[in-house]
Amino acid sequence: MREDLVVPGEGEENFVLARDAKVVTLPFTPLEQRMQKEKPQVYAKLQLLREEIGDDTFKRLVSKIHNINYAAGRVLIVAESELHRTNIERELLPAIKKAFKADFIRVAVE
Repeated sequence: MREDLVVPGEGEENFVLARDAKVVTLPFTPLEQRMQKEKPQVYAKLQLLREEIGDDTFKRLVSKIHNINYAAGRVLIVAESELHRTNIERELLPAIKKAFKADFIRVAVE
């Protein structure tokens, strides 16, 4: 056998799992509900954004956002998919810029 060939599993440590370990799945919570509890300063800006774009567009695009951060004129948005990112960039950038008073907006996907 070749010396440079590594066979998976050889020399690996055994994986130890806690006896009471379990995986829990939580339902997705809309962005505005999470921000109201976690980041009140972002929640206030989201209310301005809702007024700017309307409830239907807000529910369709903003409520599905995974996370949003802003500081010093910069906004970082984490979208759920590439299609979602594209729709945010196409439809919301001017409204986000106005609501957050942002100079720079970046939309990324997890």
